[in-house]
Formats: sequence, C-alpha cells, structure tokens
Amino acid sequence: MNIKIITNISSEFEEPAITIQASKLTAEIQNLIDYISNINTIPTQIVGNQNNEIYFIDLENVICFFSKDKYNYARTEKGTYKIKYKLYELEETFKPKDFIRISNSCLINIHQVECFDTSILGTVLVKLKDQTQEVVSKRNVSQIMKLLRERGNLK
Repeated sequence: MNIKIITNISSEFEEPAITIQASKLTAEIQNLIDYISNINTIPTQIVGNQNNEIYFIDLENVICFFSKDKYNYARTEKGTYKIKYKLYELEETFKPKDFIRISNSCLINIHQVECFDTSILGTVLVKLKDQTQEVVSKRNVSQIMKLLRERGNLK
C-alpha cells in the first residue's frame, strides 16, 4: 500500500489532526486507524523486579519475555527481571510488529533478532543479539515465515 503523506504545519491549528482519504476502507487502512488511535496508550516501559529492587525497563531494551517455573520474566542485556504480566497480556498490549510469540513460553523483540536459522527442515531457530538462541515452536513457524515474507525476506 502506497500512502501519500501531506503535512501542513501552521500556528492556526490548535491541535494536531490526521485525515485519511481513500476510495474504500481496507484492512490495511483500518489497521492504520487502530494504530494511530492507540499510539498514546502503548507503553514504552515495563516494571520489573530483580533482587527485591524495582526497575523501569525500556521496551526497546527487552530481548524477550518468557515464562519459567510459573513466573514471567523480561530479559535484557543488563539482566533478567520478574514481571507481573502474563505473556498473552503483553502480546495484546504491545505492537505486534515489535514483539512476536515464538512459543507458548516466549515472546521475542523483533528488533533484538540477529537472524532466523532455517537450516533444519521444519524448524526455525532465533538467534538473538545477546548471543542466546530460542527455538520457534512448530505451531508458530508459519507465523514467523509470514513475518519474513512480509518484510521481503522470503517468497
């Protein structure tokens, strides 16, 4: 979808406004409307606990969220933090283009991915920038492949 963007910056406007002009309401346009409508409600930080100390963690620094022993964690280059959110809540809250589920127990930050290793037939291994690896569950392989196709990496 090609979008023409026209900006008009002037002191005559009291508050910003966005106008969308299209011949019909498509799914892409609805996604754009939903994204713009929720732009201020998407958090940029999450609260984590490490050794009884509470930290504000910038989402861009989160490598992945994962579950282990009935608890959920956020892993960054600085360490692993216990969080109070369930993985499905995180998945619903954060932009789907930033975090993607690779298994029942793991969400990865797509911006923290070094590469996807597809050399083993039917299996995808995610190599992350912190030099760790996560295996994509078989039921999530199609979602990862779809993401790669959308980004122009696969046909």
